[in-house]
Amino acid sequence: MTPVCEGARALVLGPRRIGKATWRSGYAEVCKTSYPGSIPGVASSARPQNRGHPSGSFNIFNHATVASFGAALDPVNYVQVPGDWFVAIGDVVQSTPAIASGRYKDVNLAGAATIAGILNACPGKDLPFAFAGDGGIVLVPSEFHNAAQQALKGVQQIGRNVLSLDIRCALVPVHAVRSEGRDIKIVSQALGPARKLAMIAGGGIDCAEAIAKSANNAAFIVNADAATTDADLTGLSCRWQPLQSRAGLILTLIVRTRDNRSALSPTYRTIYDLIQRAIEGDFCPVAAANLKSTWPPRGAARERAFGRGSFEVYGTAFLAAVSDATGIAIAGFDGRAYRASLPSHSDYRKFADSLRMVIDCSEEEANKIESILKVEKAAKRIDYGLHRASSALMTCYVGSTNKGGHIHFIDGSDGGYALAAQELKDQIQADS
Repeated sequence: MTPVCEGARALVLGPRRIGKATWRSGYAEVCKTSYPGSIPGVASSARPQNRGHPSGSFNIFNHATVASFGAALDPVNYVQVPGDWFVAIGDVVQSTPAIASGRYKDVNLAGAATIAGILNACPGKDLPFAFAGDGGIVLVPSEFHNAAQQALKGVQQIGRNVLSLDIRCALVPVHAVRSEGRDIKIVSQALGPARKLAMIAGGGIDCAEAIAKSANNAAFIVNADAATTDADLTGLSCRWQPLQSRAGLILTLIVRTRDNRSALSPTYRTIYDLIQRAIEGDFCPVAAANLKSTWPPRGAARERAFGRGSFEVYGTAFLAAVSDATGIAIAGFDGRAYRASLPSHSDYRKFADSLRMVIDCSEEEANKIESILKVEKAAKRIDYGLHRASSALMTCYVGSTNKGGHIHFIDGSDGGYALAAQELKDQIQADS
C-alpha cells in the first residue's frame, strides 16, 4: 500500500555594510560555543566576495550541482549564498523531554514543518533547506522575508496548538553570520533527474542557530501573535510505518571536524570514505522491503488537525493504495513509480556544517564505524555523536508526486539526530 503523504496534490487538484569585525556584536562567544576553536580574534576585513552574490544577480537554481555525495564533500564545488539572504530557523524547545515521553514522531513533524511551511509560502522556489530531526532551516532570499516570517509564525502556532510543542523560530541575516567570521556556502547533490538536495558549509548555520538561542536574539526572533494564521503544511505527512532495519540496526551519526581553516575540511571526505569501507552493500535505510503502511493511514489525525479535508487525507491515501496495488496511474499518480523513487529521494546522508548520516548496518559494522570515530577523536581531528535504534522514521514533504516534487526526511527512531547532537555537544563541552 502506498500512502500518498504524499500525493494529495496530484490526486486532488537590505543588508548593512560589514566592516572589520572585532566581535563587538556580542555573538562571537555564542558562535564559538556552537563551533568551538574556530573563530579568530579579529575577522578578515570585509571583502566584496565575502558578502556573496546579491540576490538580484545570483540565481539559486543555477548554483553548482554534483552527481555524488562524495563530490558534495569537496569545497571547490561550493558557492556563497547572497549576503542579503536570511537563515530561517525552527527548533523544538525542550525536545529531549518530548523524546523521552515517546513523542519523537511529533518532534520530527515539528522540525519538518519549518521547511514545509516556508516552501509552501514561496511556491515554485527550490530554496535550500536542511532537516535536523528536532528542527529545520531554510535559506530565504530577501524578497521572501515577509512570507517566511509569516510562515514561521504559523508553524509556531501549529506547534503549540496541534503538537503541544514550542518551536523557537528566527530569521537571522546571512550578513550577521558573516560579521561573526562564519560563512554560508552551498552545493546541490542530484538525487534524481529533477530532485536536488542542498549541502551547506561554512559554519554559518550553526552560528545562526546559536544566535537564535542567545540572550541577544530580540532582533531576529519570530513569535506568533493574535493576527497569526496557521501555516500551510500541505504535503507534509508521516504515513509510512517505521522503517525496520534490514541489516540489524539503524545508526544515526553526526561528525564535526576541529579543522576549521576552510569552509569544508578535507577530513570530512576522509571520514566518509572510511565509513563506506566499513559497510558492505547498500546502507540507505529506505528500501522496498521495509516500506509498509496501514489503513487508516498513519498520522491521519495529525494531517486533519493541520487543516486538511477528509478526502485529501483518506481519499487520496485510498487511491494511492489502488495505484500501487494495480500499477494503474490515477490522475497522473503512479503509485509503483513513486514507491520506487523513495530511496533516492531521501536525505539519509547530507552535510549541514557537519556530516550527518542515518545508516542501515549490522552491529559489527556499527562497531567498526564507532571505532573509526574514536580513533579520529583521539587524534583531536573530530567530535561526534551516535545513536543506535532498530528502525528509522520517514517524514514526507510532497509538493507534487512528479519526479522532482517530493523529498523524504530520515531520522533514527527514539531520538536519532537529537540525541546524537546531544552526545556531540557533551563531547565538545567535556573537552573545552
